[in-house]
Amino acid sequence: MHNILIPTAFEADTLHAVKTAVKHAETKNCTIVLLTINDLPDTLFSPLSALRSMSPEMTEAQYTVVDECRAIVNETANCTITVRHQFGISAPLLKNLLNHLEIGLVILSQRYRSETNTFQRHFLKLLGNCKSPILHLGQHSEEHHFNNALYLERVANGIGVQDLQRIVSERFTFKIVSQASVFEERPEEITPFLSETISKNNIDLLVETRKPEKTRLKKSAATPVHQNLGLPVLSLHEETV
Repeated sequence: MHNILIPTAFEADTLHAVKTAVKHAETKNCTIVLLTINDLPDTLFSPLSALRSMSPEMTEAQYTVVDECRAIVNETANCTITVRHQFGISAPLLKNLLNHLEIGLVILSQRYRSETNTFQRHFLKLLGNCKSPILHLGQHSEEHHFNNALYLERVANGIGVQDLQRIVSERFTFKIVSQASVFEERPEEITPFLSETISKNNIDLLVETRKPEKTRLKKSAATPVHQNLGLPVLSLHEETV
């Protein structure tokens, strides 16, 4: 079992991410890493000022979230939790960080994905190009123990559902019970059909594959097919499938 990384600004739904991580770990030993990402301070600062700027300032509410996360993990016999603050990020640095921490899964909460500044959006772009599986949590805050998955197959990737199931079975316990070919250009056309499939098959997880993209931020990006479905999405890098 590899460790689990949760990027966070210590929003309230970080608790949901930690609970999900604990469920995923089951009875296996695991370290849950809460990671904050911040830009480097202005280089015009004096060394002393720079060091002070690199000391993260947290609100009372954020400290409360950290304490509650620790309490959740302390109730387990197999999981530990650590908080890590990272200043500055690049593709090589992120790759080395994931390898050093032995990260086998990244969990992203809804708020962390939607309420980020430019630096954090850049970090998310870099993270998407890494090979670790990424679990995007859905709109609801209930705890998840995933059982039935819907594979959103991009027509161009050529990865069959049987091959994908074989890969995910090495790390996860859910079963892919349905699949759908999707076109990102016209998500509104397929959404009603996906909603019907989700309801009929008791789907509680969506699975997709992703490919490396340029890290330059786009002014406008196509709305993902799963955006309005509200379910968690497990994103797997195509090079690992």
